[in-house]
Formats: sequence, structure tokens, C-alpha cells
Amino acid sequence: MTTDPKALLSLGTKLLDIDEARFRQVVDLLQQIGDHPEVRHTFSLIRPRLAEVRPRRRATFKRLFCEPFEDLFQLPTGNQPAPLNKVDRGVVNALWPLVEDHIGKERLRGAAGALGDGASRAEPARAFWSMASAAVADILEQTETGRFADELGLRLNPDRLRTIEDIARILTIAQPVAELKAVLSPKPIQKLHKDHLDGIQAIGRQVARGRPEALKLFILLAAARLSDPSILLGNLWDMDLGQKSSDRAALFLDLSGTVVAQIEERSRGVASAAGGTVDRMAAATLAVDLVASLEATRNAMEHSRNKEFDQRLKIIRNSVHELVRTQVLDGAETEILSAVETMAPGTDTARMVQAENQARALRKCSTIADTLGLRGALKSVTQQATASLTGTARQSLADGVGDVRTGYTAIRMIELIAGPAEANQIMDDILRGGRR
Repeated sequence: MTTDPKALLSLGTKLLDIDEARFRQVVDLLQQIGDHPEVRHTFSLIRPRLAEVRPRRRATFKRLFCEPFEDLFQLPTGNQPAPLNKVDRGVVNALWPLVEDHIGKERLRGAAGALGDGASRAEPARAFWSMASAAVADILEQTETGRFADELGLRLNPDRLRTIEDIARILTIAQPVAELKAVLSPKPIQKLHKDHLDGIQAIGRQVARGRPEALKLFILLAAARLSDPSILLGNLWDMDLGQKSSDRAALFLDLSGTVVAQIEERSRGVASAAGGTVDRMAAATLAVDLVASLEATRNAMEHSRNKEFDQRLKIIRNSVHELVRTQVLDGAETEILSAVETMAPGTDTARMVQAENQARALRKCSTIADTLGLRGALKSVTQQATASLTGTARQSLADGVGDVRTGYTAIRMIELIAGPAEANQIMDDILRGGRR
């Protein structure tokens, strides 16, 4: 592979398939080009691999500028929920040159210590964020008179203005956010423990005293470091952030609405995909995640007694119900059995992998079937599939009809659907019957 940094730009998504050592080398070479549109495009293409490998990135003022709100960038994969308050990278790419010009090269050189490591960077970083905050505030003020509207794309996308306003607010609490990230590390946090909650509360009180208008964004940043943002909602009601009870209730309702809106967005994605071909295991995983979010949100919102939210959660539940019914249950028995019975030497393994995913999906959804009102339907599908697979296994292993490998594959599918105990019992029964 070429070591010319500019030549690497033409490789695009091919960079996703190279080995890790070479990928790290490529990232280092690309960074040598600097902040260039083609480099940014290439990094956007390889972002899923960046999130996986996490190569060391060269410290720049732009990266330091993004540090307080980087957790709100859209995630490169669908493995986790998106942040509750997404920041568009395109907005940042348009905003940063204006901020850089506003601060000026001389003042930036004075903050160069912020690009170092360790405790020595804390004070220069704080000074840089203060300058950046003032710059964004001034840019926002000038947008009111029409300046920078074209550079920032505000005429084409007014939502960008909200993003810039959020960035401005977050920069005013950049230091508390840095402390928050230290408390909630490494991300994503799967479960909130007492030290996490105590840290969020202590830093949150600091924000509420000094920058109350930024408190909601502070909570959203905390939520963005969790595997499921709704986890925080259940603990928020009992958290003392130094607010009046009416302000606490208003914040809780506001955040509840944001959480429910995110679950609605994910369920709409489910609905749009329902008509197409969806990997059954991926559908099952998404369904389990959505149900966990629904349950956590519903439990947290018992404090609000908000009938509108209850109705919205009910609609989401119905969407997940349809996802499991159409993408996991419908046709599963036929497709699994067909893949097993038509198996032959030299055949493509892709169909068998798909069948195994379908079997795993059935078992995975057993944990949420009751919640979705699908217990009877799931039980019927799994019992019918297991019975059909048992018949196939018996023919091959006991009666000698067909390929022995088909019989063992059928037992393997039973294990994936019903568990090893059931598969072992069926296997024992078949072998005992064959010895008679």
C-alpha cells in the first residue's frame, strides 16, 4: 500500500479492511495532511473503524474545541442509541474556521500548552475554552444581523443555529464537563453506581449554581456516556442538583420528552425497515434494547404521571411488538428447517449462518415476549420448529434416511432455539430409540 498521504485519500472504504497495524499507520499519515476537506471526508468513511481501534489522534486546537461536546457526535455504528442531543460534524467543520479566526493565531499560540498531556494542560485548556466560548457567542450575535449565515449554512438548515447555540452553552461549562467525563469513564457505562451518581450530582450542582441555562445540556452529556441514556432518567428524580422543586420537575419532564423522542426515532427506523429484509438477530437485539429503554423510561416516569408520555410509550411498544412478530417469528420455522434439510457438501454457508441467526433470535426474544404480549406466539413457533427439527434429526440419525450431518445440524439448531438441556434430551431419546 502507498505511503503517500494524499494518495491514501482515494482508497476510501478500502481502508476499513486493512490490518490494524497498517490502519494506525494510515491514520497517522492522514493527520500529516492537516484539517482538509478530503481528509475530513476520508475520516468520515473510516469512522466505524476509528471507534473500534481508537488510534492515537494528533492533538489539535480543533479537537480540543470539540472535546467538551464530542460525546454528542452521531455514533458511527448502530450498536448503541444515538446521543439524545446530536451535534452535526458538518456544523463544527463550518464553525471552527470562524472561531479560529476570531481567537487569532497569536492567542492560540499562547494556549499551546493545552495540546500537551497530563495535569499541565488543565489551565491552558481552561483558557482556550474560555476564548472559544467568547468567540462562538460573538459569532452567534453576529448571525442575528445576517453575518456568517452562508458560511454556516443557516439559510439552508435553520436547525444548525440550535446546534451552534448548544455548542456555545457547553463551552461555558467545559471544565465541569471534563470532570464529568473523568467520573463516567470509560464509556459506555453499562450501569450507574453510587460513585457515578455522586459525581454527576456534585458537578451538576456546580453547573446549576453558575450556569443554570446549561444544566440540561450537562445532563444530556452525562446520558451520552451511558450504554442506554434512559438509565440516567430513573436516577434523576432523586438527584439533588440544588434546584427548586418546580425547576427539578420541569427539567425531569423536559428530559423525559427527549428520551421518549429518541425511542420513537429508533422505533420509526424499525417500522421503515419492516417491509424489507432484516437480519433476524439484529432485529431481536434491537427489540431487546428498545424494551429495556421502554421499561427504564416507564419506571422513571412514574413520578411525572404524564398521560401523553404514557400514550407515546404504548405506541412504541406496539412498534416493537410488530418488529418481533414480523422480523423474528414470521416464517422462522420454515426458513430454519429448509436450510437444514437442503444442506449438502459444497453449498454456500451463508444460508446456514442466516438460519443460525434466526434460531438465536427466537431464543433472545424469549426474554421480552411477556412484555410484548407475544408469549403464546413465540412458544408456538419454537415448539413447532423444535418438533420439525426433531423429526429431521430422528430420520437421519436413527432411521438412516438422509445425511448424518443433517441430523447433527438439526440438533445444533434445537440447541440454539431451546437451549442445550432440551437438545441433549432429544439427542439421548433418538440414540436410545436407535439401539432398540
